[in-house]
Amino acid sequence: MSGPFASTIAQSLLVKLGTFAGQEFCLAWGLEADIARLEKRLSAIAAVLSDAEQKQSKNDKIRFWLNDLREVLYDAEDVLDEIECETLRRQVVKTKGSTSRNVRRFFSSSNMIKFRSKMGHKIKKIIERLAEISSLKSEFNLSEQAIDRSHVLHEETEMNRSFESFSGLIGRDKDKELIINLLAAPSKVGDAHPFVLPIVGMGGLGKTSLAKSVCDAENVKSHFELKMEVCVSDDFSLKQVIQKIIKSATGERCADLDVGELEKKLEEILNGRKYLLLLDDVWNEDAQKWLLLKSLLSKGADGSKVIVTTRSQRVADIMGTVAAYNLSLLGQEDCLSLFYKCAFKEGQMELYPNLVGIGKQIVAKCKQVPLAVINLGTQLYGKTDETEWKSVRDSEKWEDEGDGILPALKISYQRLPTHLKRCFLYCSVFPKDIKFADLELVQFWMAHGLILQSSNPNEKLEDIGLRYVRELISRCFFQDYLHGWFGASFKMHDLMHDLASSLAQNEFLIISSRNHQISKTTRHLTVLDSDSFFHQTVPKFPNNFHHVRSIVFADSVVGPTCKTDFKKCISEFKHLRSLELTNGSEFEAFPEKIGALKHLRYLNFGTSAKLKRLPKSIFKLQNLQALVTGEGLEELPKDVRYMISLRFLYLTTQQKRLPEGGIGCLECLQTLFIAYCENLEDLCEDMQGLKSLRKLVIYRCNSLISLPRSIKCLTTLEEFGISECRKLDLMTIQEEKKGKIQPLSLSLSLRIVIFDDLPSTIALPEQFLQGSAESLQTFIINKCQKIREMPECIGNLKKLQNLEISDCPSLNKRCRKETGEDWPKVAHIPKINVDGDDSGEETSHSGSSGTPSAREEDKLSLGFLLTVIIRGLQFVRCCC
Repeated sequence: MSGPFASTIAQSLLVKLGTFAGQEFCLAWGLEADIARLEKRLSAIAAVLSDAEQKQSKNDKIRFWLNDLREVLYDAEDVLDEIECETLRRQVVKTKGSTSRNVRRFFSSSNMIKFRSKMGHKIKKIIERLAEISSLKSEFNLSEQAIDRSHVLHEETEMNRSFESFSGLIGRDKDKELIINLLAAPSKVGDAHPFVLPIVGMGGLGKTSLAKSVCDAENVKSHFELKMEVCVSDDFSLKQVIQKIIKSATGERCADLDVGELEKKLEEILNGRKYLLLLDDVWNEDAQKWLLLKSLLSKGADGSKVIVTTRSQRVADIMGTVAAYNLSLLGQEDCLSLFYKCAFKEGQMELYPNLVGIGKQIVAKCKQVPLAVINLGTQLYGKTDETEWKSVRDSEKWEDEGDGILPALKISYQRLPTHLKRCFLYCSVFPKDIKFADLELVQFWMAHGLILQSSNPNEKLEDIGLRYVRELISRCFFQDYLHGWFGASFKMHDLMHDLASSLAQNEFLIISSRNHQISKTTRHLTVLDSDSFFHQTVPKFPNNFHHVRSIVFADSVVGPTCKTDFKKCISEFKHLRSLELTNGSEFEAFPEKIGALKHLRYLNFGTSAKLKRLPKSIFKLQNLQALVTGEGLEELPKDVRYMISLRFLYLTTQQKRLPEGGIGCLECLQTLFIAYCENLEDLCEDMQGLKSLRKLVIYRCNSLISLPRSIKCLTTLEEFGISECRKLDLMTIQEEKKGKIQPLSLSLSLRIVIFDDLPSTIALPEQFLQGSAESLQTFIINKCQKIREMPECIGNLKKLQNLEISDCPSLNKRCRKETGEDWPKVAHIPKINVDGDDSGEETSHSGSSGTPSAREEDKLSLGFLLTVIIRGLQFVRCCC
């Protein structure tokens, strides 16, 4: 299936071609005429793509035509990217100096003529192929339509109406009560240990939501010493399931432990403790695998209980120690209530009785499946045009085979704007139950050119991408949404993942022990079994990797037996845009051949603790936009300055000092996370070179003593957070002037500032805050016990909307409403949350809503979100 890929690729290409026009390198290389011809030919085809994509489901010839076109468009992307790569490479070479023989040879006229000839030939071939494809379009009677610009302006649904707003628990009170009674029943002599209760039902009924609600109920939690939740999903690997259980219980990943070590650790955790364990979405029908896990779970205390959710009665029979609880379809009246809650704004139902009637007909087609009801309801939220409602009711998708859920999800997908369709489908490259982080997912989308520039040239691609995320969340394509100050996390329902995988199946491939085939049209690989990949897929299909654009080594460690194979084949991925190792690897030094991947834009080393140094060739990746370094890196060399396109950097290093002439030279860098750098005492002093930096987060750098004076030059910085830096005193932000120590005079654009767990900080930096008097909106202080008072400048922060103070005894007391000495300084702030003393008293000023409070019970942990949840890294310091 070509899906919406052809039209979105064409749009992206036209945008890029437009930026090429008139560029110095095009003129210098004589490519301007070629670029213009390509743009003209592509524009003619792009005009009919919207109509073609709508008709392809009923016309195989159009579908094949679109598939052929898509391949040409991908090749065109590769050519334009190659031109960009060469331009960036020449830019870097210039910065290294212009006197050496190699540099003079690089810029010689013969070298430039050779490159121009090569690119001109490739562009000519693409134009010829487009002409051939274009000549066939007349056979299909396609009509020209305006190019979809919905990525520029579109109405965003209210963000507080995510999946969790309609948890699917409407009408499930009785189910919840019955399950709680089963769990709360006292154990008797002779009862099976552990007690295992399966909850069985078809997909989309709300089994997971119901089970989690049961586990979170106070009258259930109080019975257990330990509560754990694990999503098992399709592949029941004993090692992975144990790792997930340990991680849920302790937060530890244990990526480097073998099965025997993991078993021993789990036994130690469970030994003598009464626990409640949720095993969600289980598919394993191999009784032996379950018995191996059950023997480990039996180490817990008597009365320990396990809830299993599954679609398979066979799984329930294998695992259950009591009769399974069969979750039925949702009652029709409850379905109607759920749909109306999703589809109508408050008070709107009474105004549109015709829509209520159409809604009733739509719900009848959902066949009492809550997920179907929720998705279609949210698609129609706020829509009052009967035509839109009727288009859902009368969609031909209802004729597809299914139980109500798949047709409904297909209709929801069909109603997505074109640009969101491709973003959604690309999420299928990640395995089920992955916890996405919005900032990271946006970088992945950017690496593949999925985010299109809006009509506002000043709007950053990152902001546009976050808008895409919010829209998909509000349309319930993502769930388990948790929002924090510096980002959000969410998951994709497994049925949504199935939908994305089915629609993108020709381009996206999962390599597992059961499947190791790969075709020449495969563009994206998910590797669940690295042994199968390197020892079967690579040897059997050596010529099918040239077009692969992304690889995710998911839940699999690239072990020592695969390292040699990886080094041999890495250069075969000539057009790779993203590479991710989510669960660590055995590499101490990554293959030098990575420098040949000139198209690479996104590189994530995940939890790799053994990777001590980066290959020197990595700094040849001038196209790289996002880098996550892993946890074992000894140092980040100064050569990082040659990564001139880098926009996102997540750095963990063992260095004592970040050298000047390195990170500080990254003029495009917008987001910088510095985390788990236990030896780091000083940041680089040349931070003034970070001319685009908008987000800076420093976390758990316990040797950090001071911030550099050059921080005053970060005039674009909008979000700044520091957490768990035990030796840092913020008052060391100072400079020498005429022999005296003077506070810095800052001019910043900060919107959010968070100081968390800084026990050595004795006072808030007044000039730092005063420098953002016209921009600061949110200010959070947590676990800064030595801070005694609010600075006078707080009264000058007229745009400050939210102040939160937690676990700062003196500051808490001074900022209490009406009675605190500093209350006059902060009284103008619309929303104030201040912790009280041991009694837990809280001061809440203003009735405004929508901003999270540090005291809410559903936080991942007390603290504040000073980073996103990077998959695999699980670097969580959240306040949602």
